[in-house]
Amino acid sequence: MKVLIIQTAFIGDLVLTTSFIREVYLKHGKAEIHILIKSGTEEILDKNPYIKKIHTFDKKKSKSLFYFINLIRELKKEKFDISYSPHFSHRSSLLSFFSGAKIRIGYSESGFSFLHTKKIPRPLKNTHEVDKLFSLLEQEKKYSLQEKRPEIYFDEQKISKIKNEIPKENFFVIAPSSLWETKRMPVSKFNDLIQKILKSRNEKILLVGSKQDKILSDEILNHFPNEIKLIDFTGKTSLVELAFLISKSKLVISNDSSPIHFASAFNIPTIMIYGATIPDFGYSTLSDKQFISEVRGLSCRPCGIHGGKFCPEKHFKCMLDQDITEMFKSIISLIGI
Repeated sequence: MKVLIIQTAFIGDLVLTTSFIREVYLKHGKAEIHILIKSGTEEILDKNPYIKKIHTFDKKKSKSLFYFINLIRELKKEKFDISYSPHFSHRSSLLSFFSGAKIRIGYSESGFSFLHTKKIPRPLKNTHEVDKLFSLLEQEKKYSLQEKRPEIYFDEQKISKIKNEIPKENFFVIAPSSLWETKRMPVSKFNDLIQKILKSRNEKILLVGSKQDKILSDEILNHFPNEIKLIDFTGKTSLVELAFLISKSKLVISNDSSPIHFASAFNIPTIMIYGATIPDFGYSTLSDKQFISEVRGLSCRPCGIHGGKFCPEKHFKCMLDQDITEMFKSIISLIGI
């Protein structure tokens, strides 16, 4: 049995797909699993024992018909029996269809869903993303929380550098950014929270993010000049290094973004900050210990599935009214004094 999984969405979606990959492998009698993912995210699947081959999709070249045809040829020559499309774009449905797989399973709500041979309803709210993925398997099985958690494996050579750089003492991880502006708590709020942590806790604080997030981390660092307990790793880690760093942390504090899912993989206590989006969309942490910080009672929430570049109501209360005191209290409740 040869199976293709198409998941070309954001890194957080790919991380959440890892437990689904395992279940596909097991359902189809230890099938040969191929996966098509976004270029640049390959290393998060390093050493994954369930994957035979990784195919990559370069979104920068996606408008090129020549590139698209070559990708289809690459997939078609593999002669897949089944294709799963947990990514619900029109393009994913097309790639699944042209892969040549006789059985093509995807969501009813996906673009060009008529190209799937089996269509599964995908609820928008009140179901975790991993449960939505598992629904594609059409099994009656009840999955435990442990089975739902992402699975990330480490290549020792690729984490040797970060092993030597992270503190030997206990540390918290703070991820102040997100791809979407309305999912970011303002830096001033992070500063207030960090101030409370520095005054009353012994743990060091590691700031993480991509190179594009450096401007936010610099704002925080400039607010705390010469603070030796605040360490900047922004733009200094690969994806697998970031995953390893989070796996060794005592607590993760993050907006609704991929660090939440890295934390889930290692059951790290997590504080999740929600603004434009809501936990009911299904992307909250799967860690045992968690706290959701959100401003309730706003009729404008959620204002989009992914958030946006600006607040449609122009008041941004969902982030400006975040309760830092309650957030700090949650640290005590999650990890103790």
